[in-house]
Amino acid sequence: MKNDNTYKITTFTKEVELMNKKIGILMLSLMLAFVSGCNINKQQEKSLYEKLEKEMYESDDDDIDEIIKQYNEMAKSDNEPYTLVKFIDENIKNVTEKEAVIMVLILEEVQKEYMPRYAEELFADENQSELLNISAGEQFFDESKIEEIKNADLKKLVTKIIDGKFKLVNVGGAFYPAIDYEGLKSYSGYLTDEIKDYFEIKSHSYSVPKVIDGEMTVSYDELEERLVEIEKYVSKYPNGVKLQDALRCYGECLKLYLEGSINSPIYDVETGKIKEEVMSSYIRLSSTKNPITSSTISKYIEIIQKNQNTIDENVLSHVPEIYSSAIAALENIK
Repeated sequence: MKNDNTYKITTFTKEVELMNKKIGILMLSLMLAFVSGCNINKQQEKSLYEKLEKEMYESDDDDIDEIIKQYNEMAKSDNEPYTLVKFIDENIKNVTEKEAVIMVLILEEVQKEYMPRYAEELFADENQSELLNISAGEQFFDESKIEEIKNADLKKLVTKIIDGKFKLVNVGGAFYPAIDYEGLKSYSGYLTDEIKDYFEIKSHSYSVPKVIDGEMTVSYDELEERLVEIEKYVSKYPNGVKLQDALRCYGECLKLYLEGSINSPIYDVETGKIKEEVMSSYIRLSSTKNPITSSTISKYIEIIQKNQNTIDENVLSHVPEIYSSAIAALENIK
């Protein structure tokens, strides 16, 4: 009987560990969406990588050409992000602005590839428990506390992650790797205005998840500011290399702005009426000098007002069309 009970306990423990791992993988998919701005279009990423790779060999300077070729081989050889960061830190001052952009954007693509790998390692063994105990409820893992990690393998893993320009974000009681766009901004002095502005958008939009456990973590005023910021970016760089990424950022913000979240709807759950703070934000944004966003929100206000300010399926059913029209208008800016 004792052996039978031991077997049952062991089996149950393994089932719990497996369930936690599955939950972790599900949360990771949400984190990837959060960090990337929406679902990642792998074909677009591949096209971007190939475009950058092709441009690498157009330098007239043999020394620069050799640096970029070496960096490209490192990226292709599945080197971890922290090794690319080290190479960039040592060489970015010796290349042109164009090559600096290529190096940093290739790093971003490699970071995206490594996020699920690092997340899986963070969920191994008792890694999450140790990180949570050390962090004491903090939203971001403090890199100054790396020395407090007792597990040598975990300490090495966290060090590699942080050195690779990631941050560890606590989402739903577990730590996940997220690209540290504030950290990438340290290269701004070597980059074009377009990429500097892109990193500003990413650092503003993805410093923390917009929704945690169904609750919005950003205000409507913040979403309003982000929509305006991104429209200005697209208008300034309509043919920019990061246009699609910016559009994904815009789309994610717009959808949340129009609908709210499961536990943070745009309406009062008792009356069904739109919340005063939301309507105030809509009215303010509709009167700004940002033609696409203001026009989009003006249309939504008309729909809401025709429905006596009640938010129901009659109103929300218009969101997909409004969303699609706004994205199409941004894509057609020349």
